[in-house]
Amino acid sequence: MSNVITKNYQFILFLVAIMWLLEVINIVIGRQFNQYALVPRNLESLPGIFTMHFLHWNLTHLISNSIPLLVMGFFVSTLKQAKQVTISIMILAGLMVWMFARPGIHAGASGLVMGYWGYLISSAFFKRNLVNIVVAMVTIFFYGGIVYSLLDFRQHVSFEGHIFGFLAGIISAWFWHKRV
Repeated sequence: MSNVITKNYQFILFLVAIMWLLEVINIVIGRQFNQYALVPRNLESLPGIFTMHFLHWNLTHLISNSIPLLVMGFFVSTLKQAKQVTISIMILAGLMVWMFARPGIHAGASGLVMGYWGYLISSAFFKRNLVNIVVAMVTIFFYGGIVYSLLDFRQHVSFEGHIFGFLAGIISAWFWHKRV
């Protein structure tokens, strides 16, 4: 089982490393990669459903997403289907932002962070075993404060990315618990 965790966590580390590499390159090229962020209901922006999670507005934004991604990503990596969960959260969250978010440019891994959070908490409800309940309690204890990001309606914050990421995590927990 530990080999599965190692491989899954390496996948999550790889995703975060890509985010950091893209951020460094993006700084050097004057933030030109931000054109690949997501613009709701814009057909040219459809790839942004996936790419938005890798692009950030600045280093502070990336750091604030990286730390919870690495911590909650560790818990997600203990699952056999961690890669599928991660990809399903990214696609579902991105798709919901593309379809329903307010006009603007949406970027950042906050949807994935909130998706992991929603997944880890709701897995306790769907699976109802001691391990998932303990993981949900630890997640709430350390990251319970991020619930407020669901209500952060400031103009420069994609609260939709947060909300839809959280919903994508719940949907993914429901979907994947039936398949293992």
